[in-house]
Amino acid sequence: MRVGKRPGPHHMRLMGNEYAGAVYVIAATKDGATEYWAAATPRDQAIKAVQEQLAPGWSASMTDRRLDTAQVAELEMRLNSVRKLKR
Repeated sequence: MRVGKRPGPHHMRLMGNEYAGAVYVIAATKDGATEYWAAATPRDQAIKAVQEQLAPGWSASMTDRRLDTAQVAELEMRLNSVRKLKR
């Protein structure tokens, strides 16, 4: 039996790789346009992580939208990564 820190609610292990377990949906807006981004970060870092990927003039905010377990698994996002979501 392996002794060590167990994965927390924000990540999972699959075939030796660590993937995010909690993914937050961030809305990015500029001039009436909205894009949605997934942030596989701690909640308090999600907006900043997405904002760092956006061009100047875009603003980011947390949404109430939640991804179900299957959607999160399909994204295969590594911890502390962000990705623009397809519509």
